[in-house]
Amino acid sequence: MKKLALALVCLFSLAFFASCDPEGLPSISVLEQEGYVTDGSNVYVDDTINFGFSCVSSLISGKPLASLVVSVENFNAEGTSLGSSEYARKDLNGMTEYVYTDAIVYNTEKDEFIGSSVITAIVTDAAGQIATSSMTLSIYEPEMPLLGMPIEWKREGSNNLNEDEMKGFGLQWTGSYKEVFATLKPIVGGSLYVCNGDDFDAIEFVADKDAYIANLVETGTPVESYRNITTNNSDDYNDMLVTMFEGKAYLIHITHALVEPITNNGQYVRTDITITGELK
Repeated sequence: MKKLALALVCLFSLAFFASCDPEGLPSISVLEQEGYVTDGSNVYVDDTINFGFSCVSSLISGKPLASLVVSVENFNAEGTSLGSSEYARKDLNGMTEYVYTDAIVYNTEKDEFIGSSVITAIVTDAAGQIATSSMTLSIYEPEMPLLGMPIEWKREGSNNLNEDEMKGFGLQWTGSYKEVFATLKPIVGGSLYVCNGDDFDAIEFVADKDAYIANLVETGTPVESYRNITTNNSDDYNDMLVTMFEGKAYLIHITHALVEPITNNGQYVRTDITITGELK
């Protein structure tokens, strides 16, 4: 009876292992560890990307591991292969377990535009049997920060000194130097929104700007003019103008207005106004 029981145990054990690994092949899988990408991960160009694979020899065959080959195949945005190349080759020297880790950088200077990348690892055991694992990564351009550009627009009386530059952003001075307000209006074909200046610094990337503009168009209301700047005295401001002109959108943060009454022999001649701020 003892021999029969032992035989049944051995038979059950063999059946268990066979169900896990019926062909006696080695096994390999993508390494799932913090800081390492896995199948379906999104990564950015020029970032250092850590990846890895975990290999184990077969319990059925008892054959140790012999070698590991890692290859990388890149694809453009349309899904066309840009070619495959061997990335690493390792002699496993009869190991029963092995964890391979490495890093890759998709470099914008030497690579064509990449839409995705497939990293494949093939492990071979001493009997020549192989197992394969792979991961597909989606490659994106890094988020582009918006760099602010200083602006200075000056009106000497009724003479608009920065008229051409302002028109490039869809704006123009209007009104007389005798008016109480310095008025900015959108030129024909443009639209103007007046927003909270605190939003300006929070819009750091191109994606932020695109989302802000999309929401503004959906929920905001364009205005006929911007008339917050008075001609009575110099002052600080915290207004953001959003202009849309010829298919482009501009964020203009107005932070200060310098008001200078100009006299000649004690007689008032005109009022000069200089607006300063930043543009994105």
